[in-house]
Amino acid sequence: MKRIRLITREEAWKRAERIKREYEAIYGIKFELEAAFIPLANVVPTQAALSEVKLLVVLQEIKHGYDAPIIVIPYAGKYYLLDGHHRAFALKKLGFESVEAIIIRPRGSFVPGVIKTTEKEGLKRLEDIKIVRD
Repeated sequence: MKRIRLITREEAWKRAERIKREYEAIYGIKFELEAAFIPLANVVPTQAALSEVKLLVVLQEIKHGYDAPIIVIPYAGKYYLLDGHHRAFALKKLGFESVEAIIIRPRGSFVPGVIKTTEKEGLKRLEDIKIVRD
């Protein structure tokens, strides 16, 4: 069986910094990182399926204190999930109403490319994600 390694808090911040730099290069505007707790009801997934095995590991680890933040980008009152689908889904299943997030906030106006992905996949809320057996 493949060993599942979960991201640490520090790795989440490094990943957010990398995504921020990539977005600045792609979109030609500046972004800033912000830490906040956001409502899970306002989180829109950008991936249609999750691994059942990894989800079970994440659920168990959250019960033991695992707390790496998710990474999101805000748009039109919603937070589009860039990293942390298993974490956000697990927290929702455990009855949490909010999640710690690293927000990659644009300093100018733009439409994130992930909007098209979510529309194409019919993703509007975490409950739209399918769990697949691996």
